[in-house]
Amino acid sequence: MQRFAYQLRKLRQEAGGLTYREMARRAHYSVTTLSQAAAGEQLPSLAVSLAYVAACGGGPAEWEGRWKEASEETALRERADDAGRSPYQGLARFEPEDHDRFFGRDELVTQLGRLTAERRISAVFGPSGCGKSSLLRAGLIPVLREHWAAKVSAIRVLTPGDHPARTHGQGPPTTWSWSGRSRAARRRRPRWPSSTPTDRSWRG
Repeated sequence: MQRFAYQLRKLRQEAGGLTYREMARRAHYSVTTLSQAAAGEQLPSLAVSLAYVAACGGGPAEWEGRWKEASEETALRERADDAGRSPYQGLARFEPEDHDRFFGRDELVTQLGRLTAERRISAVFGPSGCGKSSLLRAGLIPVLREHWAAKVSAIRVLTPGDHPARTHGQGPPTTWSWSGRSRAARRRRPRWPSSTPTDRSWRG
């Protein structure tokens, strides 16, 4: 990806150091889109890459081949990074996006889901560091996303503090919508009652 970005920047210099404003006029993409394409932070789409190249007078066939090579290298690197990623968070809590790596609490998650469905307020208590936050965030939240998406608009995470009513009235700091459901959540389907859960789970 970095090499591809360097090649794009080099092509621009060889084209006489075109300004991005002029390139945008030729390519029909914004200045920001074109400058980010050569920044090396992420691989641009093939369409953006070819528009960048065309604005600089490059050959599309050659650059399509370069883009495909960069795309394959990026995919291989991402797979290697995923394979080498540790499933253990240490002292850091698990978040909803870590659901695929959150294991061993299926029974507790099922119980929490049942309580959430049956009662207006459910509370989780335990000593500091026992995993309450991870259980709610990486366990309960993704499963609620999967099973109650049609009935619950959002899940709000609130740290109550000394004045929970006042804090909640000011608006919760974190909201998760229903996009991006995890694959693990789709694999786990606990049997819960058909009643509708509330949109809050409190951690004690």
